[in-house]
Amino acid sequence: MSFKFNFGVSDNGEITSGTANSGSDDVVTLPCENSQSSESVAPCEAVPISIPGVSSAVFDAIYYRGQRLWKRQIDDVQFQLAQQDDMTDDAEDSAIKQAMAEGSSAADVIKGVYEGGLKTWECSMDLLGYLVEHGDELRVALSGARVLEIGCGTGLPSLHILKNIASASVCMQDYNKDVLELVTIPNVLANVAFDPEDGVMGDSVHVEDDTESCEIDIDFRRTQVLFGADTDRIIGERETPELTSEEAREADMRLLERLEIKDRCEFIAGDWSKIEQEMRAQGREHSFSLVLTSETIYDVDSYARLHDLLSCVLAKPGTQSSSAYVPMALVAAKSIYFGLSGSVLSFQQYVQRRGVFDIASIWQSGGSMGREILRLTWNLS
Repeated sequence: MSFKFNFGVSDNGEITSGTANSGSDDVVTLPCENSQSSESVAPCEAVPISIPGVSSAVFDAIYYRGQRLWKRQIDDVQFQLAQQDDMTDDAEDSAIKQAMAEGSSAADVIKGVYEGGLKTWECSMDLLGYLVEHGDELRVALSGARVLEIGCGTGLPSLHILKNIASASVCMQDYNKDVLELVTIPNVLANVAFDPEDGVMGDSVHVEDDTESCEIDIDFRRTQVLFGADTDRIIGERETPELTSEEAREADMRLLERLEIKDRCEFIAGDWSKIEQEMRAQGREHSFSLVLTSETIYDVDSYARLHDLLSCVLAKPGTQSSSAYVPMALVAAKSIYFGLSGSVLSFQQYVQRRGVFDIASIWQSGGSMGREILRLTWNLS
């Protein structure tokens, strides 16, 4: 048994919300709490930044208060997965393939397998809006700071920070390695490294009605980094213009060497409890000035793991470059997750019982389908 709710952001960037629904592609499917054992968790794994293994990648534009961010199209992810199926005999399906199997969508949450990271959830847009509104103060406070986004998925808040706070570094975490490789990392490249320039780097930008998309020509960049000014001659002398697999690997290595952004990004996959253990093992406690997370409190069973990770990674007051800045975690969520155990109120009560953090609601959307942003700071009393 599962529950379906149409909460999310459509592929063209529009926020969708409403009551129970069983036929929309923008529907989130969440299982009953007892449908999957909580003992099955993904191990912690560092995921290196990499060039997508496709000739080109397609992105949709999301506009928010003058900000434009590129987000990879889900259809393009499906196309890449189909190509990979044609080239491999591996019978084991990835978590993403399971999530996108017949009858499923990118918004389906399969507990213990896939946490909906391909979908842009509306509360991540709320976090993005908060960062935009407080841009001037955050630009000063987060200069040289480290930011962690928990359950990043498409990573819009982190993308905003990477684009607008040049000296800040970002660690992006998702339960699924596939999500980081297929969506998160391509989004970082599209917004910070390969920002499309129509007609200059082989990219194309399409505007239709109120939507804008772009196709970033990755193979063009590969040929340029390999052959430079001789690209047209060398490719023209071949029977087929495609690069060999060896040439593509060499080109990707050279492109990665030139990426300045790689020194400002870190990607981690896995369950929160495993990540907390690894952070402590590496001596990285209290190393993040700002922690962001959205749509991660829909299940009360996850509260302890999320709280323990926050208490491990959030920087202590007085350790920042800006003495006036107070380290904080921002948790964006729906006030109520109908049919599920989590809610803003129950999470607030849990945090208060633990006594480690002060917690306050600093933003509310209003309306019948309310959303909030909670701020957690260290309890110094």
